[in-house]
Amino acid sequence: MPTSIRSLSDSLPEGSGLALRNETLWSINDGGNEPNLYGLNLSDGAASEVKQLTLRNAANLDWESLITTNESLVIADCGNNRGDRIWFQFHSIGWNQLEVSQGLVDAKTIHVKLADVTPAVERQDHNRDCEAVTEVNGDYWLFTKNWQDQKSRLYIIDPHQDRQSVRSQATFDVAGLITGADYDSTSRRLALIGYGSGFAVTQPFVWVIPVDQGQAQFDQAVRYSLAKMGQWEAIHWHQGNLLILRETSPLGGALLAEVKLPTLMH
Repeated sequence: MPTSIRSLSDSLPEGSGLALRNETLWSINDGGNEPNLYGLNLSDGAASEVKQLTLRNAANLDWESLITTNESLVIADCGNNRGDRIWFQFHSIGWNQLEVSQGLVDAKTIHVKLADVTPAVERQDHNRDCEAVTEVNGDYWLFTKNWQDQKSRLYIIDPHQDRQSVRSQATFDVAGLITGADYDSTSRRLALIGYGSGFAVTQPFVWVIPVDQGQAQFDQAVRYSLAKMGQWEAIHWHQGNLLILRETSPLGGALLAEVKLPTLMH
């Protein structure tokens, strides 16, 4: 059962990413919102909001995920509900900027294209959407949100190369819509969060997947059901447990919660 930390309905009604640095938890709203970053202080136990920053040199087309690297916070602008998007953008902001800025920040942007799909307008009826990206061994791992077949394809992105085209490296039968991802380099475990489509949206889940020598061992993955309904959109490892984020929907208000892995149910 996820343990509630705090409501986020005021500042993050459509929260879609989580990233942690020095006890500050960063998050974003998805497409249709301002290009803002929100910092929440975890050290006081209540995750009080500490700052709001605006990205000055990029728009929020459909921000869907945050990536944590040693040098930067990276915003993955990769949402593709319609199915006709050609390029995804990754906006990288140095931690030093985030820690000293009081208002505006600038990003370095790379553009990435999925080379093995054909864009077309097929709103929520295709396998080209994306809401989940994380860093693994220096690369970005992007997982698709497949509306049609409930699977997820993995793409591996070079964070230093602009205008790159990538092809899928693997396909996982996740039995749902993947909305968030995070990798823990200490335990070498990948976590994916999502929920079902249609009536199954009331059945959120987490996959925990071992990673060995740069390969996701999906044959050893464990799927857990979350006992609290809602559109859970982001996940982040924290001290061996998982922080998760729910956006506002008819199934519940925006919420930051923690999941202790032993309490999850298969």
